[in-house]
Amino acid sequence: MFDTAWQDVRYGLRLLRRSPLFTATAALSLAIGIGANTTIFSVATAILLRPLPGLADPARLVDIGRTTNGSGFDTATYPNYKDLRERVTTLSELYAYRGEPQAISLSDGAEAERIYGMPVSGNYFRALGAVPAAGRLFTDDDDRENGAPVVVISYELWQRRFAGAPDTVGRTVSFNAGPVTIIGVTPPGFQGTTILRSDAWVPLNLAALASPRFGRDMFTNRRASWIILGGRLKDGVTIARADAELRSLGQTLEREYPEANRGRGYRVTKSGVVPGRTDAVAGFLGVLLAIVALVLLAACVNIAGMLVARATSRRREIAVRLAIGANRGRLVRQLITETLVLFVAGCALGLVLTQWLTGLLLAVLPTLPVPVGMDFVVDWRVTAFAVTISLVAAVLSGLAPALQASRPELVPALKSEEVTRAGHFRLRSAFIVAQVTVSLVLVIAGGLFVRALGRAASIDPGFDQTNVEVVMLDLSLSGYREPDALAFADRLRDRVSAMPGVRHAAYAADLPLDGGRMGFGTLRVPGLQPPNGEDSFRADWNIVSPGYFAALRMPLVRGRDFTEQDAAAAPGAIIINETMARSVWQTTDVVGRQFDYRGFGPARTITVVGIAPDAQVDTLGERVRPMVYIPLKQNFMSRVSLVVKSDAGGMIPKVRALVRELNPSLPVTSAMPLEEVTALMLIPQRIAGAVAATLGVVVLLLAAIGIYGVTSYSVNRRTREIGIRMALGADRGKVLRLVIQQGALLTGAGIVLGLALGAAGAQLLRSLLFGVSTLDPIAFGGAALLFAIVAIAASYLPARRATEVDPMLALRAE
Repeated sequence: MFDTAWQDVRYGLRLLRRSPLFTATAALSLAIGIGANTTIFSVATAILLRPLPGLADPARLVDIGRTTNGSGFDTATYPNYKDLRERVTTLSELYAYRGEPQAISLSDGAEAERIYGMPVSGNYFRALGAVPAAGRLFTDDDDRENGAPVVVISYELWQRRFAGAPDTVGRTVSFNAGPVTIIGVTPPGFQGTTILRSDAWVPLNLAALASPRFGRDMFTNRRASWIILGGRLKDGVTIARADAELRSLGQTLEREYPEANRGRGYRVTKSGVVPGRTDAVAGFLGVLLAIVALVLLAACVNIAGMLVARATSRRREIAVRLAIGANRGRLVRQLITETLVLFVAGCALGLVLTQWLTGLLLAVLPTLPVPVGMDFVVDWRVTAFAVTISLVAAVLSGLAPALQASRPELVPALKSEEVTRAGHFRLRSAFIVAQVTVSLVLVIAGGLFVRALGRAASIDPGFDQTNVEVVMLDLSLSGYREPDALAFADRLRDRVSAMPGVRHAAYAADLPLDGGRMGFGTLRVPGLQPPNGEDSFRADWNIVSPGYFAALRMPLVRGRDFTEQDAAAAPGAIIINETMARSVWQTTDVVGRQFDYRGFGPARTITVVGIAPDAQVDTLGERVRPMVYIPLKQNFMSRVSLVVKSDAGGMIPKVRALVRELNPSLPVTSAMPLEEVTALMLIPQRIAGAVAATLGVVVLLLAAIGIYGVTSYSVNRRTREIGIRMALGADRGKVLRLVIQQGALLTGAGIVLGLALGAAGAQLLRSLLFGVSTLDPIAFGGAALLFAIVAIAASYLPARRATEVDPMLALRAE
């Protein structure tokens, strides 16, 4: 058996070497299809399947999120975390962490370096089962109030900054101008359970080391939701059981603290790199896998059609084999083995192509403001996946041509006589119809995503981001406390405002459409009951300085902007959007009315001084949510973005230079045009659109090649018929139409089927289309028209060749 199999392989290799054009075309088609699939699978593996480094028994790790009225997956408050940790019985550990790494200025006597640090609970490393590479990791004693300032650094930072020196453990360094002692080093590659990567970790109770705006009230305010929870299941405990217990504990906390926990609960999910959103991420990756699967399917159908045509030229060889006693099963095995050899070559090329395609996919992503740690490598999972789909595709692609080729008409074939096999032609025509169908579905998907991106670009968000750039700073990185930080911020803003070409400069804690939301307290109005049984009026928050609305060309509907007089000692001021005004008072004429505000400090009264226009600063294309703005000088936050509106853009290098001039030790954490920030929310559409559009061009080319091949084959079969027609007086135009009709009919059938399948598949894309219809006539009609044009173009050359047939020569043809 092995000997005959090896003989089949060697024979297949010889045949492929004799047909270099066929081999190269087929292998390249397969490489693109297989490479596209392995690229998306490698991304899915990195996000969903591959365990992150340094975690012990990751299958028992879970994420815990706060729900509102039974839905959502949000951060939790520190007091609730403490209560849950003390009462839970299904988890061996329940830990907490800040979530988003904070920019930190690290100095050890040499030049300061910006790194990213994450506050975590004392049991964080123990819960994850991390083993230190050097020193020790945190214990509960490290995470206590007024504990010693200690830090654990990453293995990569240890190697890069300290050259892996053993005496690094125990060394005192400066974090944001404050001394901390390095007590340990995490294992190589450790980044916890999320997609975000940190350079250092500090105990949760020392969160002010990473972000000085964290006061002690963050640990006592049961409304201040800012930490992410996770846990480790006890042996024998299921996620469902832990989820039931956490839901019950959430109800208990709601009864005990109804004012702060009304409508709040908790739920448990399997740990994932995007806590609480694993299903959504998996769903999007599933869409991408479906798209690239269409590419491979189109390539396989194309290969199958080529194999049918190739079998026609080998009819005498196959007839001889059968005539001398070869059984049909042995012959089918030989033909499928040849196909497998071809697919092995395509698989190898596909794995090589995966590296390039992964880089191309990452290039589509906009710059992210925080470090992301995901390694899209071709490991054993990706390789096994590529081999598996190659084997399956080879058998499916080669089986029908092999069965068809192993049934020749022996006598004519042995005499090398041309015999018209209607079965061969019908099979190849069926493959072309299938190829057009699959290709059209992919082109429709690409068209829908392009239309969605166009729709997103045409939506008026209610603010102007033209020539607006943002420079992100954390004023705490130079050790500034509030008064000095505000003084520096004023000086920097005034200098930037004075630059030639700058129209406005202002600060904001949150940027529009950056994918995040903020909350800084509760708002109540005496005598007014919030909707849905809430105890306060819900809204998204932002902290801004005077000039923010002018920088984004959002003229206030009523009232005034914040001024420099809205300082800490002045009466509290707030600006609300029109939706917020209507949700509270059912009118926008509310300037001068007041809220009872409780934030991270003592409760106070704040007055509405202005009404901002409704703008889609949270989610593009959806209903505007209530939004409130409070002044920076009354609600200091060290992490802010300087928003600069200029005549022609290009101000980022000048602002960077000015920051270095005013304070060389203050790093710019990030800087980019506002258009790149708002593009973050379009990442799924940009990725899917780029994948579908790029690969759509490939399958369109494959379809054109297939149509050309079938039309050429048809011309060769009908040479005598065409000669007779021309000898009887048929003009060239009629012959041209006759031949083109063949490709047009096949394409028409494929278009009809493709439109039907595209309409069904488009329903899966509804959530990504920004209001574009899943039956968008431009996307569907444009794709159908494109394929009709391609079919005519691909059929034209064989048709033109047919009109040049010499009738006398054609009449002699057999």
